[in-house]
Amino acid sequence: MVAFETWTKWLDEGFGVDIVYLGYRRAFDSISHTKVNEKLLLLNVDPSPIKWTAAFLQYRKMRVKVKLEFSDWIVILSGVPQGSVLGPIRYCS
Repeated sequence: MVAFETWTKWLDEGFGVDIVYLGYRRAFDSISHTKVNEKLLLLNVDPSPIKWTAAFLQYRKMRVKVKLEFSDWIVILSGVPQGSVLGPIRYCS
């Protein structure tokens, strides 16, 4: 069952459903990872998820391949890997 169908079933059965959508892409594409973490800490956000997110994003590198040639590796300072584990989780029963 897809998540929406599961949530609808739970609501029909009288259960409450809370849903949180996290839009990491916009947050991390427009500002450096370090600055986002600093701002969250200043807002007194619990440091545990901030540390987890920082560990996931730090020290990432990328390079480009065109035909058989590769560019040099560069360090990524912003952006979230597409299709990453930071994306939404689908509930399956």
